[in-house]
Amino acid sequence: MATTDMPIDDEEGALQTLLEYQAILDNASLGITFTRNRVFLHCNERFSEMFGWTSKELIGQPTSIAYPSPDAYRDLSKVAEQTLGVGKRMDIEVLMQRRDGSTFWCRMMANAIDPQDHSKGTIFITEDITERRAAGEAIRQLLLEQQAILANAHIGIAFVKQDRIITCNQHLEHIYGYPPGELADIPFSKLLQTVDSFEPELEIANDIAREGSFIREVRQKKKDGGLFWCSMTANLVDRSALENGAVWLLDDISERKQAQDALMQARLELELRVQERTAELANSNRQLQHEIQVRQLAEEHIRHLANHDALTGLPNRRLLEDRLEHALSQAKRNQNMVAVKFIDLDRFKEVNDTLGHRVGDLLLQTVANRLRSLLREIDTISRIGGDEFILVLSDMTSEQHVLETAEKILLSLSQTYFIEQHTLHTTPSIGIAIYPQDGDNPEQLMSRADVAMYQVKKKGRKGYHLFRDGDPA
Repeated sequence: MATTDMPIDDEEGALQTLLEYQAILDNASLGITFTRNRVFLHCNERFSEMFGWTSKELIGQPTSIAYPSPDAYRDLSKVAEQTLGVGKRMDIEVLMQRRDGSTFWCRMMANAIDPQDHSKGTIFITEDITERRAAGEAIRQLLLEQQAILANAHIGIAFVKQDRIITCNQHLEHIYGYPPGELADIPFSKLLQTVDSFEPELEIANDIAREGSFIREVRQKKKDGGLFWCSMTANLVDRSALENGAVWLLDDISERKQAQDALMQARLELELRVQERTAELANSNRQLQHEIQVRQLAEEHIRHLANHDALTGLPNRRLLEDRLEHALSQAKRNQNMVAVKFIDLDRFKEVNDTLGHRVGDLLLQTVANRLRSLLREIDTISRIGGDEFILVLSDMTSEQHVLETAEKILLSLSQTYFIEQHTLHTTPSIGIAIYPQDGDNPEQLMSRADVAMYQVKKKGRKGYHLFRDGDPA
């Protein structure tokens, strides 16, 4: 529970807290409901709207009313028991029913309050995915149509990505004499390099750079060893990114080539010499580009280490102070508020002492990830050492806005952690200082946020406290 100035048994304060929780739920973009003994006990506005009810109408009603049939309800109940009963999270797509009898596809995520005691209830989070499912079905239909086109084409067609045949039609298998399915996922270069030296990726790059496409006639070998002349055409999916793959068209032109053998032989010899020289130049260029890239990556890594915490990747104190200075400068111009929050993990030392520093480090990384998921891109999260974090929240509109953010952080960081088969429980103590009322420079704001954090520690940990004049240091 957050640290406040009111007594714990103050009914007015408790009511205010409940209203704040309800506001958070009702502004969520996903449906959220709490059930116990297969009865709706509470839900947010989004959940009620999704199923065509008001939240008050759903209270006390059996959860089976949200399913299109008793069989559908029983089937999902079995899945839930098998998943939630062993402490796992259920994540499933299922057809649900609205109040008016219409159905929709829903993604349902659920967690049991206590997997060992179902009577304590379950939290469900729901999302209407009807449009997404419809889009997926349209894509599948388009895929079937495209597959029909490929199957009936009288020319070999293959989609190749990073030298692997991702898919091809039956006619390509027929040209090379392979049974259905045997060409899938084999190296494309291995298929092509059956007679003549050939580097498909290099050839594509050179020809498209010059002419916008790849067209070649080469001698190929069937699976049984028979030779044939093949016409090849390739177009990159994205000319600026070779790794995105290419579409290849291949056709057996042996009959036409029989009348041109003498002339073509001389032409191939010349082309092979050009290809070898081009390959040498391209290899030298790749080596040079690689060396440049390695050097750039090393320089970027050094710059990153100078400004970030090695364990969590978060900004360190040096970068934190720069960003806080910038945030204060903007706030002065725009007459906004900036919140500085000092977070200390409660009883973190016990984790290190009992489970070792590796588990402690993994816990700190998990805490960092949770904080990243909560805050905006304009905010700064910094680890300044040990289990201490400082947050800088720009463009705060009110003290209430600051407290709501603190509540979200408190709830998230207080959730159970599962690390290397260990179930860990830790909570944050959060001290808050606000510009301009608590200071106008980084040192003063961080110091007062630290003082406020220690007020939380003194009152029993797990909470947050706004700095007030008179707080003992």
